[in-house]
Amino acid sequence: MQTEKKLAARLSLTVALCLGLLFIASCGSDSKPATPPPAQAEVTLMPPSAEIRAGDTVQFSATVKGISNQAVSWSVNGTAGGSTTVGTIDANGLYHAPATAPNPNSLQIQAMSTAQKSASASAAVTVDNPVPIVLSVLPTSVPIGNFTLSVTGKNFVNGAVIVFGSQFLTTTFVSSTQLTATGTASTAGQAQVTVLNPDPGSTSSSAFLIEIGQPLGQVTADAAARFLEQSTWGPTPALIAQVQQVGFQNFLGEQFAATASTYPAPGPNDDMSVVQKEFFLNGLNGQDQLRQRVAMALSEIMVVSAAKVGNPNAFVLWNNMMQNDAFGNFATLLNDVTLSPVMGNYLDMVNNDRPDPNSGLKPNENYARESLQLFTIGLSQLNPDGTPQLDGSGNPIPTYTQDTIDGFAKVFTGWTYPTMPGSTGQFWNPEFYGGPMIAFDQHHDTTQKLLLNGATLPAGGTAQGDLTAALQNIFTHPNVGPFISQQLIQHLVTSNPSPAYVERVAAVFNDNGSGVRGDLKAVVTAILTDGEARHGDDPTQALANDGHLKEPLLFMMNLLREMNTTTDAGALANYASNMKQTPFFSPSVFNFFPPNFVIQGSTLLGPEFAILNTSTTIARINFVNDLVYGGIGNTTTDISSFVGLAGAPDQLVDTIASVMVHGNMSSDMRNTLISTITPLTDSTRRTQTALYLIGSSSQFQVEH
Repeated sequence: MQTEKKLAARLSLTVALCLGLLFIASCGSDSKPATPPPAQAEVTLMPPSAEIRAGDTVQFSATVKGISNQAVSWSVNGTAGGSTTVGTIDANGLYHAPATAPNPNSLQIQAMSTAQKSASASAAVTVDNPVPIVLSVLPTSVPIGNFTLSVTGKNFVNGAVIVFGSQFLTTTFVSSTQLTATGTASTAGQAQVTVLNPDPGSTSSSAFLIEIGQPLGQVTADAAARFLEQSTWGPTPALIAQVQQVGFQNFLGEQFAATASTYPAPGPNDDMSVVQKEFFLNGLNGQDQLRQRVAMALSEIMVVSAAKVGNPNAFVLWNNMMQNDAFGNFATLLNDVTLSPVMGNYLDMVNNDRPDPNSGLKPNENYARESLQLFTIGLSQLNPDGTPQLDGSGNPIPTYTQDTIDGFAKVFTGWTYPTMPGSTGQFWNPEFYGGPMIAFDQHHDTTQKLLLNGATLPAGGTAQGDLTAALQNIFTHPNVGPFISQQLIQHLVTSNPSPAYVERVAAVFNDNGSGVRGDLKAVVTAILTDGEARHGDDPTQALANDGHLKEPLLFMMNLLREMNTTTDAGALANYASNMKQTPFFSPSVFNFFPPNFVIQGSTLLGPEFAILNTSTTIARINFVNDLVYGGIGNTTTDISSFVGLAGAPDQLVDTIASVMVHGNMSSDMRNTLISTITPLTDSTRRTQTALYLIGSSSQFQVEH
């Protein structure tokens, strides 16, 4: 009994001690509540998988649930940020696939919580080979029998195959931009050339059309190249194939619809060099090739010059206007040229005041005289075929007299520069080019005025009313059609068009078939599709007096385009200047060369020969040399497509000739070229030599 009491007492004491300890633990001054277990993060990744091409990108996004910190780190196949082999991923989850598909091509993209590294998510990515892009195929025509092709483009991978129709050619991978192949053609016609990249993700390029053997009624490669010489700044393999595929008319339609190249506004410290650079860059890269050629031709008929008007902003606006009007109506062009403050400054119509008998002031005659003599009708009455009308003594009949000039000089009074923003308009506005000239009737001559063909404007007219009536009087004169048509033919096709050719085009100027006069789009179409323009497409039908000497700017642009040139254009104006055609710096209103210049010792017209002499001939050859061998500032050529054919000197020469002289090379020249380049063992040097010799030849410089 005594023992039981002792045990009970001990138990009570133990319980009391435990309770006390618990009290102390829970109520003591140093006590803390129990810490709850940490929250667990969960990462989700979108999209959970992706299949893309080499070089492409895909955007991933990671969401972290369970914690407030949303930061994640990214890796590819366990490598933070990835690598050039498996692709890279940035801090925002943008994955950029490598340039070539990795092996294996299945990858893991991982996003890991930066707060809890145990929390992550992965996405599977499959990287396939890229889609190949074919930019050009040379030659554009292959013979029946054995041939070699050189294909230039982008995204080619090792193992890519050139497909010729349905034939897989034996292909050599040169680089990601260059392939060569050999094959055999057995049937004349056309074939589609594509490039097939291998697996993973085997895919084919778009097709490139080339000609095989003798044509079957379609546009030949040589005819396409010749057409492009007349309608663009120079043929390229891609454009040759395009014309072959769509034909002349459809190509013209595409060009009429192409967005016009423009000249951006110059900066406050810029000079005319920025406008000159843009001229070359537009010609080299612009898609509106025909518009640019026509605008250039019109600007060499209706001339302004930075030799007097040196403001680059003026020429930006002038060039944009000429581009815009090139395919419009000649009446609109004439109106816009007349009211351009650039022309107003150049030929003194701006601030041309009414007569003042007290001071002896008379209206300035410059624009009146040149707009008739050079821009619209010429000095002599013309037949519809452009030949001069003669009087009974066999002398040309003048189109106007001094009294007519006086009448038009009075018409062109009362106009001044447009008003600068924020200023008040007044006669004698300061020099400004941001719009057409504006009229002040109090400075306009209101007397009666004699116009063409005996027409008169009554006294009392306004500046705008008289100008509108006078320009309509010029526009309807029968000389305008043949006068303008012949000069456009000279610029685009041939220096010596037959009278019948001129008459056919002038008839279209007079009526486009829908009763519209002055439709320049119809006129250009008539010029380029006329039988006389096209008969040289068949070399057996070409005539000795066909074609024209390429003016320096056309000569230069042809070479730049045909050699696939990249340039900042900084040095090009100097070369043009050495050839006596500095862009926008015509020495006079008569252009760099007159349309009626006769070649010495000949009866043939050759306008461009007016600036061809020993010095400019050497300047032309120097340009070819420097371009081919890499001596023009920040200008580089890409002749790799030609180099790919250098193993066969005869094929190399023929291919270069097909692009540069539309295959129109004499047998003597061809044989000399082949024998000259064959001893050269280096492919690049062999190609450069061929390009130099063809580019500096008369057969290239004279467009036939």
